[in-house]
Amino acid sequence: MCGIMGIVGLPDLSRRSHISAMAQRLAHRGPDDFGMFLNDSAGVALAHHRLSIIDLSSNGRQPMSTRDGRWTITFNGEIYNHGELRRELEQLGCTFSSTSDTEVLLYGYRAWGEQVLNRLVGMFAFGIWDAHERTLFLARDRVGKKPLVYFRQGNVLAFASELKALLAVPGCEPVLNPDAVDAYLALGYVPAPLTVFRGTQKLPPGHLLVWQDGQLDVRRYWRPETTVKTLKPQTSGSQGSAIDQFRQLFREAVRLRLRADVPVGLYLSGGMDSSAIAVECAALGQNIEALTVAFDEDKTDLPHAQMVARLFGLRQQIVGASGRQLADDLTNIHWFYDEPFADSSSIPCYYIARETRGRFKVILTGDGGDEALAGYAHYEFAAAKQWIKRCAAAVGLCDGLWHDAWATYFQSKALFRRRFRDELLCEGPARSGGFAGYLEGEPFLQAGPASDTLHRALWADRHVYLPNDLLYKMDIALMSHGIEGRSPFLDHRLLEWCQRLPARQLVRNRSKKCLLRAAYINELPGEILHRHKHGFGAPVMQWLRGPLREIVQSHLPTELFNAEAQTKLMEQFQRKTNLQLARQIWTLLAFAIWAKQWKATW
Repeated sequence: MCGIMGIVGLPDLSRRSHISAMAQRLAHRGPDDFGMFLNDSAGVALAHHRLSIIDLSSNGRQPMSTRDGRWTITFNGEIYNHGELRRELEQLGCTFSSTSDTEVLLYGYRAWGEQVLNRLVGMFAFGIWDAHERTLFLARDRVGKKPLVYFRQGNVLAFASELKALLAVPGCEPVLNPDAVDAYLALGYVPAPLTVFRGTQKLPPGHLLVWQDGQLDVRRYWRPETTVKTLKPQTSGSQGSAIDQFRQLFREAVRLRLRADVPVGLYLSGGMDSSAIAVECAALGQNIEALTVAFDEDKTDLPHAQMVARLFGLRQQIVGASGRQLADDLTNIHWFYDEPFADSSSIPCYYIARETRGRFKVILTGDGGDEALAGYAHYEFAAAKQWIKRCAAAVGLCDGLWHDAWATYFQSKALFRRRFRDELLCEGPARSGGFAGYLEGEPFLQAGPASDTLHRALWADRHVYLPNDLLYKMDIALMSHGIEGRSPFLDHRLLEWCQRLPARQLVRNRSKKCLLRAAYINELPGEILHRHKHGFGAPVMQWLRGPLREIVQSHLPTELFNAEAQTKLMEQFQRKTNLQLARQIWTLLAFAIWAKQWKATW
């Protein structure tokens, strides 16, 4: 787990200084070591900040080159099946000088080329320079656990783990992308491939990029919709059979993610997802330590997390936080989030990471459980719509109402409706398509299921909300303190299996996550299995009316949005208690603090 960066095409005299400047901005991602690779004749510079997890010796240092010097890699992430791949490569004649997964990935690419991606079980973002072909190869893991952004100008290509590093490259400036800002106001985050700054892009999950002679080729390598069609559907057999298959897949996912040469902890919220991980850790004989966050203003999760810790004899650390300390920390938090980000759960994630630093380098999280097994409230409505659709089809009604389902789904989740976004952005530059244009051009949505309303909602959350909100949030929060997060629910084999489950095994009436509840009915108490979903958010309304009141007044209205529209919204919030208004104010405040920190302009 590390920070990676590279530049291709800069003149010799400036390349070293700019890669060094990029590296300074990513030092928090890898506090254990730093390395740099320069190839003057090719105009290439790669760098790497290391967080040592596998093979703590200097043999695992990066950037790492093959013995003949042809291929050089800078790699961020973990390849959980590196031991199995190592044995396969040894049978092909490869010899290794380390026990690191980096070396396995490097020689795997030498042996199999880009097809190595199909063999990997893990999370990753990496760049490999081929000195013979003068080609740069970039790739990002299937579900987007690890971030990768890039900047292109003429014959120069730069890439990095975080956007802040690209701003050290000549020509890359903090000039806002109006389409990305429109998407942020709709969703509370900026979805890939958009980034908030013009001229930069995110490499989407499940994609690779090839750069050669100034030519750029970006394409998908993971097509889960194809996998679903070619594998046998999970429609036959008993509920017990599905439970057995799920438990086998999930336990294997947990087992692989416990592989490390450093201690591993667990973020325990008391919800079903983190509690299920606790069950499997106990079954695997791992006496793992649990960490739980509790706000002074809201301790809803604490009793449930304590119950699970007692049940499995886990050592537990309670991390306290309050709105009072947040007032001092907001600016620092928004420096790490180098795009505007309105998910309030980033706050507890940041605090728990800060308190964990120095004790654990690896933390297991329950991220992905809701997207894999249908845990959100809107899934029960999606299942109901599917029933209505079948009834309508049975009596011959026109199904034209469903053709715009993607737009309808995202509009139902929008923080600001289009009309108000237009008011806020009326003084900024013209948008080429805005959020609506993003939805029309998003390829993952075009490839998603066409008929099943529940699976359509799951698909959208897995490919848009999960990587661009939840996983971005956790990566930034953890890596700001040099910690690696691992998510067993995001094992791609488990996700592909879940994707083939019929809707009735996921949601029945108003009961969600039916399969997960049934799978752990004998290990977890009813208070855990049947508690109302609380989420991992923060008491935003209390904060905005209390300890953050002065910060709101000092930052809003921001000059980047229409002042009249902002003032109207703030006056409404002062007159009445409304959670949606609080979320909207929080969204504007997060943007204003972030924009001031990064000196962003139109």
